[in-house]
Amino acid sequence: MTGTRRSKPRYAELGDLLQAAIEKGEYAVGTLLPTELELCERFSVSRHTARAALAQLISAGLVQRRPGAGTRVIAQSAAMRYEHEIDTVDLLMQYGNSTRLKVLEAQRLVADAAIAQRLDIAEGKEYLRLHCLRLEEQTREPIAVTEMLVPVRSGVPVDKLLDVAGAARAVARFLDPSRLSRVEQVFDAASFDAADAKLLDIKKTEPAMRVQRRYRDANGRLLLMAISLHPPGRFAYSMVLSRNHR
Repeated sequence: MTGTRRSKPRYAELGDLLQAAIEKGEYAVGTLLPTELELCERFSVSRHTARAALAQLISAGLVQRRPGAGTRVIAQSAAMRYEHEIDTVDLLMQYGNSTRLKVLEAQRLVADAAIAQRLDIAEGKEYLRLHCLRLEEQTREPIAVTEMLVPVRSGVPVDKLLDVAGAARAVARFLDPSRLSRVEQVFDAASFDAADAKLLDIKKTEPAMRVQRRYRDANGRLLLMAISLHPPGRFAYSMVLSRNHR
């Protein structure tokens, strides 16, 4: 309708419509969805809109798309997905409050050249390595495996971080948002090793979304580096970028 502002983009409306049809069984598991051109004709949308709607279904874990083979329904309900919206350090730290960290192993190690470079320390200096699972708070479903690397310096609660039973609480106190100046994030693709795949109950061949974070204090000194590997369909980050009008 002219003059009416949509609450959702057209592709999202179409994606929701197709998802509802899949969940009702109108498109059974194993069957093909209409092609992009068929969707364009049926719903009077552009090719770009149809493609984006199908991408939404792929992201939800409902369909799989292969060149020349069409878009096939692979699930009747969306995969478990934890979505976290961030645009400030404070909101990022809420991720830790709304999920549960389970520390599986804690070690005190000596940095080789590669680790020293990543942690901004000299080769031969000590650091802590924590191997963890990140769990969804309510269901306790695992959403990531996380490796935390902590340079051993004055003020670092080494004994508490090495105590597996209380390490998660120690990490939360150590990364108090009031002492952070910034968090540097890098997102890229990676793969799982057999042990981590087993922890997440997935196949080793599944791709991983890797999130690397470096937490720095008010002086810019690195407090902790965390590397998280997320399996497909279990986690998403939502970021809103606004123009600065100042």
